[in-house]
Amino acid sequence: MLDIFLGLIDTMRIQADPMRASHGKSLLVLLMLLLIPCLSHTTLEAHHLDEESMEYQFSAESNSSANFTSSGGSGLAVSGEPAYVGDTLIASLMVTNSGDFAGLASLQISQLNGEGNFQGGNVEISPGSTRELSVPFSLMSSGSNSFHWWLAEEGQMDNFPLEGNLSVEVSPSQTLNLSMDYIDWTTTGGLNIETSVFLSPGRSRGIILEASSGALGSYHLLQRIVMEADPGRRNIEFHLGHPSADEIRIEAIPIGWQPSAESYNISQNSVEEPLVDETSISIEAQFDPEIPTPGSKTLVTVILTNGGENQANPGIVRVLRSSDRTILAETEIQTVAPGSVVTTDISLPNWPESERVDLEVQWSTGGARVSIYPSVETDSRDEGLELPFDLVAAGYGSLAGVLTILVGTLVWRVVSTRTPSTSYFRLRETKESSEAESRQEKKEIHCLFCDQRLMVPSDHSGGVRCPACSMEFVVGEAEKPSPTVVRSSDDTLNCPECEQALRVKMEKRPVMSRCPVCKTHFMAEAEGV
Repeated sequence: MLDIFLGLIDTMRIQADPMRASHGKSLLVLLMLLLIPCLSHTTLEAHHLDEESMEYQFSAESNSSANFTSSGGSGLAVSGEPAYVGDTLIASLMVTNSGDFAGLASLQISQLNGEGNFQGGNVEISPGSTRELSVPFSLMSSGSNSFHWWLAEEGQMDNFPLEGNLSVEVSPSQTLNLSMDYIDWTTTGGLNIETSVFLSPGRSRGIILEASSGALGSYHLLQRIVMEADPGRRNIEFHLGHPSADEIRIEAIPIGWQPSAESYNISQNSVEEPLVDETSISIEAQFDPEIPTPGSKTLVTVILTNGGENQANPGIVRVLRSSDRTILAETEIQTVAPGSVVTTDISLPNWPESERVDLEVQWSTGGARVSIYPSVETDSRDEGLELPFDLVAAGYGSLAGVLTILVGTLVWRVVSTRTPSTSYFRLRETKESSEAESRQEKKEIHCLFCDQRLMVPSDHSGGVRCPACSMEFVVGEAEKPSPTVVRSSDDTLNCPECEQALRVKMEKRPVMSRCPVCKTHFMAEAEGV
């Protein structure tokens, strides 16, 4: 713009004549006054563009101003050697940022002639700071393993300020073997297993030992041990109690390392729980009260005796009704040691409704089972007296008998107080008849059922009713044969007709009895009498 303005002035000077010199000078001054603001604006705009360009270039340079170097020239360090196949080593590098701005960097490593590529995490390093960068990498083959490492800077794909190569000597994997050397399962000491762990020469290794019980194809963890195994052989003991198992498996699990393919770190064996001998254990039961009342609460004291050499494991004691196998009550029983006696109480809240209750008291322990079968008599006094006849019918019969006696008495009084007849013959005949009846002969007989002595007319033939036992029997030509005699040495005997078990106390014998089932009468006597 300034060059154009000066050229215009020179032209005006050449073409102007002396007459117009004064006018041209005035015009030049006017043009300069008009163009000065435009020239000033153009100059300022150009200066502003130069400043923006410089600021842009400075900012672009600031993005790459982080300068990463190895701290003190220490180089790459590797920890975890000596190395074995399957081990994981850690490579680390101390990095210093000597630039003016912070930057992000990560340490990376890859195996030469292999597929292993490993990358560490990005770490921000401030200006003037030093940080440690690390990356773990695995060893997959024995012998010399070569790696290439580099420091990757955020945003710089092809610029690696630090890089190098690494060679690691790798030994074959160590061997880990496990075996079960001794198994012992007793009722007193439980299941005890001795195992041995062998680790081939090399580094000490962390392992986990797990003992599991197997039953029906599924396994349940019983015990876990975390340990540091040194090269060589070490014995480990497991005390597993009394598991529910038919097989035991023990496994050695490596922690962060890989054993060789020749290792056998799992061992399993079948086991069998010891059972207590049923002939060595016994059971007794006592009832309080001894003769319970139906519907009442009864306490059963159970006495358990272990006379054998093996421990009786925890089990269950049950009280059952023998007739229908109904469980009336049960309780859990703890361990019963050899040669010891354990007593426990079981409450029966509702005693069964029966004249005699047949029970089974059962003790189940570790696969063994013993039982006793007590028969308990029931106190039936609250139920009323059991009679061999219908009480209502007997009441009606008694009432009819009383009425008959009253009517007979009334008639006798009327007859005895009437006025005698003047006929001497008639009076004589009546008196003689009365005397003849009084002189009639009688004989003594014994009741066939209760041995009660009775007086009956000597010529009577037919049925007689005993007033003592209310039983009827026949005398004379149709006299009933002697009853069947049943004898026993205790209170219990069987009906001669239906074999029903009956109870007749010894102190009441001999006595005539009747079976409540088939109604057969028989004589109950003590054996040997």
